[in-house]
Amino acid sequence: MVISKEELRSRLSRIKLVVSDVDGTLTTNENELGEMTKELVKKLDSKGILTTFATQRIHSSIVDFARELDIKVPMVTINGALIQDLKGNAIYKAVINPKYVNKAIKFCDEFFVRLALVYNDEIIYTESNSVLKDFMFRIGTNYRLVDSYKDYVNDVLEIIMMGNEKSVIKHIQKKMNFPFKFYVYAKYYRSSTRLGIYNLEIRKTGTTKRTGLTKLAKHLKLKKHQIAVIGDWYNDRELFEFGGLNVALQNAVAELKNKAHYITEKTNNEDGVGEFLKLLYDSV
Repeated sequence: MVISKEELRSRLSRIKLVVSDVDGTLTTNENELGEMTKELVKKLDSKGILTTFATQRIHSSIVDFARELDIKVPMVTINGALIQDLKGNAIYKAVINPKYVNKAIKFCDEFFVRLALVYNDEIIYTESNSVLKDFMFRIGTNYRLVDSYKDYVNDVLEIIMMGNEKSVIKHIQKKMNFPFKFYVYAKYYRSSTRLGIYNLEIRKTGTTKRTGLTKLAKHLKLKKHQIAVIGDWYNDRELFEFGGLNVALQNAVAELKNKAHYITEKTNNEDGVGEFLKLLYDSV
């Protein structure tokens, strides 16, 4: 799906917004920004080309990066559940109805799995669910221990469940998706870092990176051909399905590379985002 150099130059000339994933893409494995990226985001901004993020992370965990890069537009966080700028102005917030938060908590108690609740600025957990914090790969996240979930079922943007029995997690997924599929969506996945650990992410139905980017594009009055997206992992295929210019880093999974219009020569640890931004800057 990689396009020719001529077509790439033509498409780059129309780009007005770059949307990058964070972990494994924008940042190195040490959670740092590349020097070329820091320089070029600001240079592109002076040319009228903006940059922002679309990430699984919660909003507060990327604020420092956004300030360092002087990101002016809203950022898509929690896989599309929140679109908010640095000043705290939210253009979209997919809050889960407390009714379904309580339903999830009930299932966790019934089936002995772990649960945490995700907000825009923190993830909360109880003492009996503390092991979940150690198994979640959420860099830069603020975690807070609470006595009970009773007073925290409002304004939840995501519910995270974890267990070591695949059949149990899949069973809860089925019970959350039906008959509640019009209100919440439960997504199952196996842990990529821990053997024998299975996870469930529950968000408001219709909440993905793709829908988040669609709302952001509408807010900024941009067309699909004016947006470039950069990613490395499976959940970034939602960005690639948006319809803009798709850029995969050299360290990206094969599925994403197959959908990419351009593949960087460098990985995230070599500032692959900076490589693409330089290509974009040179085309302006």
